[in-house]
Amino acid sequence: MFVDIYDQLYISYASVVSTLGVLFNAFLLFLIFFKSPPCLTPYTVFLANTSITQLLYSICFLLTVPRVISINLRIVNIYLGFSQFLGHWWSYMIFVTMLHFAVNSFLSIMLSMVFRAISLKTLRFPTSGAFTMCILAYLIPFSMVVSIRDIEITSNFTINSNYTLWQLENLDKYRTVLSTLWVACCVSLLCIPIYSVMFYCRYRILKMLERPGYMFNTTTTLQIKRLVKALTVQSMIPVFTLFPASLIFLSTQFHVIETTKFGYIIISLLSLSPTIDPLVTIYYVQPYRKYIVDLLWSEERPLISPFLSNNDPRFYRSRSNSVLMMRNTHFV
Repeated sequence: MFVDIYDQLYISYASVVSTLGVLFNAFLLFLIFFKSPPCLTPYTVFLANTSITQLLYSICFLLTVPRVISINLRIVNIYLGFSQFLGHWWSYMIFVTMLHFAVNSFLSIMLSMVFRAISLKTLRFPTSGAFTMCILAYLIPFSMVVSIRDIEITSNFTINSNYTLWQLENLDKYRTVLSTLWVACCVSLLCIPIYSVMFYCRYRILKMLERPGYMFNTTTTLQIKRLVKALTVQSMIPVFTLFPASLIFLSTQFHVIETTKFGYIIISLLSLSPTIDPLVTIYYVQPYRKYIVDLLWSEERPLISPFLSNNDPRFYRSRSNSVLMMRNTHFV
């Protein structure tokens, strides 16, 4: 197994980011399944869908650690992870599976915004409808995996060197190198309709909440706006991850960027989302944030409890805030 100093740094980065992605999303799933109030039931379906998808993405990234070199509408992948020992076909299938999880996570965030808009319009949204939306949306990225089972790939050193214009040093020393024709288009192009639907729904939600005489009280309206803000922040993460990766990919196609060192950056940027997204969700969804705050506060409580009586209102302030938030059971 050949690796240079840049490969070693990239593998270290992938190990850290993937491990954090698995841990953060696993913890978020624990909060979703065990700490979610009944009022969040339809919404937790979309949260769980996003979290499971990003957890699996992190695992695939750790297995493949792909270095992506794209020149002249060709993509040459060098696999530095464990999948290289599984052979060419498995390495490529795990790589495409990783990309399809990335697409599904973006779709899931869009579905969360669509759900919020529909629930405000119809005043109800069944949990079965949330499951149906997730399953139907998943057919889009799943078709990516199914359609490439028999795609033409090559691991021939001469062909791959021609594809990279002989710019890549030591290409013959890597264990698993594959060239493909199409991969990046699905990930990049699908974001256009996803973002269009997402921001249209956001616009409709905010317009409905600003309508005079709308039926929700101030507390519920603030909670809805907070969740919409969380979805907006999550949707902005790809602006700093996916879009730069796509820009680098296109720049290499038109020879604006010539160096092959950018092959480390494309997937590195894309893989930041599964690490950041669960932190955004935990921060903006109040029951989850409250659980963490209470957990940390309960560890400090023995230090301050001798100075406060059990009837002191400060003991119950956090609980009162959470009860106030949960009174409207379908829209928080």
